[in-house]
Amino acid sequence: MSAEALVRVEGLVVEYPDRRRGRAPLRANDDVSIEIRPGETLGLVGESGSGKSTLGDAILGFAPVAAGRIWFKGEDIAQAGPARRRELTGLIQPIFQNPFGSLNPARTVGATLREGLVAHGLANRREADRRVAEWLDIVGLSADAAARYPADFSGGQRQRIAIARALILEPELVICDEAVSALDLSIQAQILNLLSDLKRRAGLAYLFISHDMAVVEHMSDRVVVLHRGRVVEQGPTAQIVHRPGQPYTRALLEAVPLPDPARQRARRAARLKEAGDAAEI
Repeated sequence: MSAEALVRVEGLVVEYPDRRRGRAPLRANDDVSIEIRPGETLGLVGESGSGKSTLGDAILGFAPVAAGRIWFKGEDIAQAGPARRRELTGLIQPIFQNPFGSLNPARTVGATLREGLVAHGLANRREADRRVAEWLDIVGLSADAAARYPADFSGGQRQRIAIARALILEPELVICDEAVSALDLSIQAQILNLLSDLKRRAGLAYLFISHDMAVVEHMSDRVVVLHRGRVVEQGPTAQIVHRPGQPYTRALLEAVPLPDPARQRARRAARLKEAGDAAEI
């Protein structure tokens, strides 16, 4: 792995206890090694239960690391204590799938966005208010949104608020965990374009976690494929999408719906033929 990586994960193992008597721990990540370079988007793809979110949680400090290392800017943070983790939140921020669940419904949007600035000593109240208004404008919301509550907004608007909350701290790494999967297609496109614009503007690095290969292809510079907690394939996006080396990766690509019904029918017919040929062997 390159020395200039922003994040290097080496041999990561994440385990959760199995509460059934005598059972071995449940291994969610098994010997995972990846890197994220400054200013790039690394796509992390796999089906539900493949360990994608667990890997993101481990980098954020939310998941128990049983073995391995997580290097961030040359510092091993795999076992960082609570105080250091609080400091790291200014540099590593998440954007989750469900913005309504991650926004406090009892707090105004302005209070939510100011909180991180004040906690990290990045701004006094007047400066924080100015930056809140600035970031609301950047993500496409009016300044009066600061006085309103999360329930007053649509799902797409709430995700814009969640993006503003993450980026107002000027982090270097943003972990997007299924950040658009709960949105309809038209809103998805708007949020993806916003994330791309903000990446260019701020020089951000993204770990972009998704089960949707089409979205990952659109967003990512490189792709890592996870299956049952292990890396089965990784490489430049074009290579993974157009020349996949593993059957599991090909299956993920085949699961992406095609907009052309004729091509979709042809692909289905080819699959059925392959299955029939395999049955005859």
